[in-house]
Amino acid sequence: MQKTKFMFWILTFVLSVSLTGCGKQESKAAGGQSKRQQELLMWLVGSESQAKAIQGIGDEFFKDKGISFRCEAISWGDAYTKYLTSMAGGVIPDIGTMGLTWGTKFGSLGAMVDLAEEFGEDIKVIKEKNFSGLWDTVEYKKRVYGIPFDLSLQIMFYRNDIIAKPPKTWGELEDLLLDLKARNKGMIFDWGSMSWIGYAPYLWQAGGDFYDPEGRKPTVDSEAAVEALKFFSRLYTELGVPKTRIPLEQGLRTGDFPLVISGNWKIDGLRLTAPEIAGRWSIALLPAGPTGAHTAFLGGRIMGIFNNSKHKKEAWEFIKFLFQPQTQVKLYSAARATQDSYLPSNITTWGILPIEEDFKQILKLQAEDGKGPPSVLGWDKSTRFIEQAIQRVVLQGADPEEELSKAAREMDRHIKR
Repeated sequence: MQKTKFMFWILTFVLSVSLTGCGKQESKAAGGQSKRQQELLMWLVGSESQAKAIQGIGDEFFKDKGISFRCEAISWGDAYTKYLTSMAGGVIPDIGTMGLTWGTKFGSLGAMVDLAEEFGEDIKVIKEKNFSGLWDTVEYKKRVYGIPFDLSLQIMFYRNDIIAKPPKTWGELEDLLLDLKARNKGMIFDWGSMSWIGYAPYLWQAGGDFYDPEGRKPTVDSEAAVEALKFFSRLYTELGVPKTRIPLEQGLRTGDFPLVISGNWKIDGLRLTAPEIAGRWSIALLPAGPTGAHTAFLGGRIMGIFNNSKHKKEAWEFIKFLFQPQTQVKLYSAARATQDSYLPSNITTWGILPIEEDFKQILKLQAEDGKGPPSVLGWDKSTRFIEQAIQRVVLQGADPEEELSKAAREMDRHIKR
């Protein structure tokens, strides 16, 4: 017992030391006395350059409010564990940006402010200004633990000197891929190859979904889901899509893969890395499925407030400021220089967004017909069952209906109702 207590206090000490950087900083008073300075800390899951841009905005915002502001970048690879460790140690930031589904998870653990309860009128306004498919991901049983900070978007890239017209339907896509295959060319998934992210658009376009609308029952074994997986697997087994990942830049530059499904950030990346094909490529909506929908996958980040914050009101005012169109344009413009090209979550921002109009129109239309991951506790642990089903069907020729039934049973066991 004594040894257990000793180890517990050692662990507590290590946590408190390792997390000291997340707390309030010491500063010296005029008379040389040390005093506590009020500080608001934000963690940004992303790059150092983005954190610096937000730091400058925050310094200006808080300069007359008697609070210092600090924005720290944390990497995607470390962020989830760092948040959990910080919550366990009780020393967490005031504001956190994070993956779309993390707010639901952390909020269910009691770590985050329910913004819908605390700032209900503001949330109503913000909800109206968000893309509906994105908002559905952050709202959990009428609770909102974070609002969309930005978004990433699946779109179709194509070489317009090789493909005269991008395919608008599954049928047109199939015809085009058969034609390309005959010319030793094809399509690649630069984002989502043989994963649930790659499969999701086809599932939605066929009229299916991962769960029922209440999030209480998996529906990946529906007829629509099976139809979607059959088509998705045929892309690999019959229509020439490689089973190994090939980067968009390589596929489009050589022309061997003049059709690519990837993310919006590759627009700026392609311009920088393949200037020799400037003017010979463009973007288009994903091909529509049987329902007529072009639905694409939406990713991105949310921003929320942790319950331990001593500055909830100030934190919320800053979050609202970051959501304003002029602020979002500043962040977008700064991020493009480093290819951190997330798109604004505020629909009204798009009217002043500095993107050429033809690209902007396609991106906005696709964002309007996009969906994020489901707002269901247990989802993050369930994606592997869908991916196992996909890979057994594509790589081993397994039966789609049988594999999706297995996945649905496993997903049901992991739902936290």
